[in-house]
Amino acid sequence: MGKPSTILIVDDDKAVIEQLLNHFRRRNAEPIATANPTIVEQTLEAFQVHLILLDLRMEGLDGYEVLKKLRNKNITTPVLIITAYYKDEKKRLDEFGIKADDVIEKPIRDFKKIEAAINRKLNKVIAPDEVGSDYEDEIYYDNRTKIVLVDDESEMNEILKETLEARRYDVKAFTKGNEALEYIRANECHVAIIDMKIPGLEGHKLIKEALTAKPSLKIIPISGAYVNEMKELLASVGFDSEKLVRKPFNLETLIEQIKVLATEAGTLGAGKS
Repeated sequence: MGKPSTILIVDDDKAVIEQLLNHFRRRNAEPIATANPTIVEQTLEAFQVHLILLDLRMEGLDGYEVLKKLRNKNITTPVLIITAYYKDEKKRLDEFGIKADDVIEKPIRDFKKIEAAINRKLNKVIAPDEVGSDYEDEIYYDNRTKIVLVDDESEMNEILKETLEARRYDVKAFTKGNEALEYIRANECHVAIIDMKIPGLEGHKLIKEALTAKPSLKIIPISGAYVNEMKELLASVGFDSEKLVRKPFNLETLIEQIKVLATEAGTLGAGKS
């Protein structure tokens, strides 16, 4: 079976988001979702996304405007449209090269049709896999791992937080380095995911202070730009610069990294007492 694909769901109907998340967590896919269409580009900068499920009629920015922005930036991530108004929108969708096979009609009742459309776009089979399965339940059922997530992009925090909480991680998210450090000093923490460019206290300084307060803390530094500069800053505080994870990161790989660190910390899987 191939590696899971990350599917971004963009829909301002939270009931639809929950329906799709619940389904794809039990398939060979890694779903993430947002009800805010204005952050699609930002999300693609943070995560390696293989497919976008995009609603058309949304507040703030409709699906057509999202499609235009993606095209203007030459972003070629495949898109499937989800809409309750295909007949009304067909002519305009044709102008974007979107045909009936690229459309998932609401209300969503037949997931076989959705999976067939996704299979065509990804050229792979969406099938039952780890998330929500007995295998994953065994790994995460007694998950006692406390994670600190630090990124000044609050929407990205929420997406990653939701993904980790689905695996029973206890996640506290912060947008400022000094607030995160205060929390780390006062609370039990096992893993910290820290963006290097954050206000309040820069990432490398936060890492140094956090390890002084909690030497056993496992840390994953992330950065979306200036990788060489960020590596130099990590090295300047005695942290292994090769551990830096570059955005857009592969969500599956990050989840596996966290799983390994949590096991090393003795709060997950084989490491539990």
